[in-house]
Amino acid sequence: MRKGKIIVASMMLFCVLCFAVVALYFLVLKSDDGQSADQPHAAAILQVAGLVRANKPDPETIKTLFARRVIVRQVNLDSGELLPVAAHQDAQKTCVTLAADQDPAQIRQRCSIADIYFIQNNEHEIQQVILPVSGKGAKSMMHAFLALESDGRTVKNLLYYDQDETPGLGAKVDDADWLRQWPGKKVLDDRAQPALKVVQQNSGNSDNYTVDGITGATMTSVGVEKSINFWTGDRAYGHFLQRLMKDKQILSNQ
Repeated sequence: MRKGKIIVASMMLFCVLCFAVVALYFLVLKSDDGQSADQPHAAAILQVAGLVRANKPDPETIKTLFARRVIVRQVNLDSGELLPVAAHQDAQKTCVTLAADQDPAQIRQRCSIADIYFIQNNEHEIQQVILPVSGKGAKSMMHAFLALESDGRTVKNLLYYDQDETPGLGAKVDDADWLRQWPGKKVLDDRAQPALKVVQQNSGNSDNYTVDGITGATMTSVGVEKSINFWTGDRAYGHFLQRLMKDKQILSNQ
């Protein structure tokens, strides 16, 4: 009987210790008043914002720089309104399966609340808006961060940080030469509607809304266009971007 009690007590102690470790992980490591992101995402956000180079600095530098320059917020995609900072942990989001005709990016499921990132300078002025973007390419889901100027429509940078497209073809979405054409392009027209075009045959008549596709990678190029137009449209960040185009002052309170 005594041996059995010792075993039961040991198991209970083990369970308590496991629970304490898990609780410590979430409460200490994962909570910074909504100002945290896992290491790969934090590095990618800093890279697309132009704050670090591709050869990423050490984890401590990323953590410090992210905390100083990046503001993490959540936005209600249905209304375009930013959630109060205090509501981050308690925000109730609903997720629905998208019908095929509503899902050009082929993400399958869309949630009502999503993260958004603001890049501030040393004077705490918002300089960039970073949107997470995902969508189906030729053979994989492609995940990127789209950096916009504070006007909510002009591209600052684009970074694909996770994709498994065909090497030498679709995988060139992370090629520096191809990405170099993106800064200065506009993803929304004057009516705040998605207007990006990725053209496979360059006619030489490029405009502010057009980028050249990747040679030999038509499906990947189409996937890029569809995913960016989806995430800047009304089913995603479009309502927020429309608010921002009308009134840039909404960034001054972040």
